Amino acid sequence: MTAGITLTWRRHELQDPKRDVHGLTRLPLLQATAAHRESEPQIEFPELPESPVDKALTLLRVAAQVEHALMVQYLYAGYSFGPTMQEIADVAVEEMSHLMTVQNLLRFVGAQPYLYRQDFGPPASADDRLFPFDFRLEPVTHVSLAKYVVAESPAEAPPGVDPAVLAHIAELALGPAHEPVNRVGTLYALLAAVFGNEESLGESVDPWFMAVSDLAAEAAVFYGGRDKLHLPDDAFRPASAPEQASDSQWDRSKVKSIDEFRVFVVASRREALEALRDIGLQGEGPSPIATETAHFRRFYNLFVTFFGADGLGTNPPPGVQPVPTGSQILLDGRETGEEQQAGDNVISHPTTVRWARLADLRYAILLGSLEHSLRFPGNDLAFLRGWCFAEMYSLRKLAELLRQMPRTATPTTAQVAALPFTLPPWLATGSRWSDLRAAFAESLTIAAELHDGAVAGSVQHLLLTHLLASDERKLAEATARATDGSTQRSRTDSVRDVLDWAAGAGNPGHDGQGRFWNLRRNELLQVSIDEANVMAPADPEAEALLIEMLRTRMPQSRPKLPTTGEEFLLIKSWVDENFPD
Repeated sequence: MTAGITLTWRRHELQDPKRDVHGLTRLPLLQATAAHRESEPQIEFPELPESPVDKALTLLRVAAQVEHALMVQYLYAGYSFGPTMQEIADVAVEEMSHLMTVQNLLRFVGAQPYLYRQDFGPPASADDRLFPFDFRLEPVTHVSLAKYVVAESPAEAPPGVDPAVLAHIAELALGPAHEPVNRVGTLYALLAAVFGNEESLGESVDPWFMAVSDLAAEAAVFYGGRDKLHLPDDAFRPASAPEQASDSQWDRSKVKSIDEFRVFVVASRREALEALRDIGLQGEGPSPIATETAHFRRFYNLFVTFFGADGLGTNPPPGVQPVPTGSQILLDGRETGEEQQAGDNVISHPTTVRWARLADLRYAILLGSLEHSLRFPGNDLAFLRGWCFAEMYSLRKLAELLRQMPRTATPTTAQVAALPFTLPPWLATGSRWSDLRAAFAESLTIAAELHDGAVAGSVQHLLLTHLLASDERKLAEATARATDGSTQRSRTDSVRDVLDWAAGAGNPGHDGQGRFWNLRRNELLQVSIDEANVMAPADPEAEALLIEMLRTRMPQSRPKLPTTGEEFLLIKSWVDENFPD
């Protein structure tokens, strides 16, 4: 895995001015009028490597960085509300599905997963990137939400959107320096031009593919011919499909009338093109699903809700908390009285710093577990996906706790903390089991210290109790894998990981016991819900409460486990055989 990628843009004189390509260019919304387009028949293309395969790899790795960065920034924005603004968090979850599809496209052309992220650092020049905007963790404001609207926008104002409000939003997004905000849809149009060919793009009557076909005709001239643009048939690896991430494995989102989390397995050129179209249109619209609201429209609707029908309001939206703001959230845990860093992006309260560091470790474990599951999707997938969803839940809970914690030790300030989302240093080269071992070991130390000071029965105490028990077994597994490739996993561990996967990032109640299956084994067997032991029914002939719950009400708001599926049967056999370890 290599670190960040930058691209240099060059202007291209249209060979056929009648080609409808402006809707797929990177120009910010409403930046170029129709008259300007006619007088300046030019578009821009990024400089890319010579071979089509290298073009595809470069663009896919940029796409992975963009989706990862958008997901984190949207999550941070949604978590900046108390309670969480779910409409924004839901878009972040859908960006996760885009990221997974991009990983599948990498597999389809014979490459390894790529989970790096656009990160902090000097702002990139407008001509040296394909990112929508410079990475910045910030609460929702009229300016930040304007950037989200423009990044997800189509080239023209769709029906029902006030052009004057949209023009104002574009001005806010561009800022006083008029720095462009690139449209995400441009990236997927370029990818479709590379993954398609003249025949596959030309045969479709779908408006998006017709526009991509025109774009590809111009791109072929810019890059030196169609043989330098389109991937040949022998570049594809259809045999990789069984090893790709699938919707059935990774969609543990809430059950809704619309399937908004869509991961595409790719085994043909046509399937690759359909996946790219779906991602592009789920962002800018109109969505491929008739009743789905595209990301652009969701952000636009939030903007006029928060800032008025004319879009001129500037007051913070109701519920937004004073969380840190910056391209990087710094942790400074030095004792009060010593020289500490200061600024809107610094967390310095001694206790809060430890919670924030714990959150960074959960983020690192999530990325490491996800990368391992994508690189080695065999038998390990069954437990690594459970690890991933356990960390998604932990980050959700830690976000809720951090936004209630003081950011500094100064008692007069109302500033609160937030998830730092610090990239682990090893992500640029790929994670190893030793990296996960180190993260679990440090997490155990911090969680034990915090647990000693937590009030029994509190949300903090419950979360830390579960993390301590869970990290102990996962540290043992990571240590065995790093040492000699062996495993320490038990059948009880397999049950826990299935239940973590089934629950997704959900926050179950269970009589205040939450994700009780993460307790140590002796405590797990004593858990009672509704005054009944979960594992051992009072009537020996009756079914265990855990199995009855899985049939009827568990996991909450998530898809139930099919009673004939291997996950349900694994848990049932473990219960029926008296919980063997």
